[in-house]
Amino acid sequence: MFVMFINDLVDALKQFGVCVKLFADDVKVYIRVLNNCDVQQLQRALDALANWEDVWQLSISVSKCSVVNIGKSIVPLSNLHIRNNGLNVTKIGIDLGITVTDDLKPRAHMFVLKYYLRPIFNYFNLYNSP
Repeated sequence: MFVMFINDLVDALKQFGVCVKLFADDVKVYIRVLNNCDVQQLQRALDALANWEDVWQLSISVSKCSVVNIGKSIVPLSNLHIRNNGLNVTKIGIDLGITVTDDLKPRAHMFVLKYYLRPIFNYFNLYNSP
């Protein structure tokens, strides 16, 4: 049943020129932003997301939503919102366990891996071995 809901969401959002990626109940919506018109398209897609929420009587965890501006853009994205709830603009996002930064460099993800894997390496005494 959930597949029907989520497929309807993809159709509702694609008409606004955004890309939509799904994994289980995670939804990523993105667009290449070159000017303010692109930001307006993205906002219209977010408004359609809110309408979809009403139609299917499902709830969106806006507190889990954020905006990651990948690359260098002179167009501000700080005014994006879902139902008048402003979206947090951040330099780092986590997608399916992968830490993604605005410059797409792997250092933040490697730091997280090192932090979580260090006890395992220490347990097997592999961390400090040659």
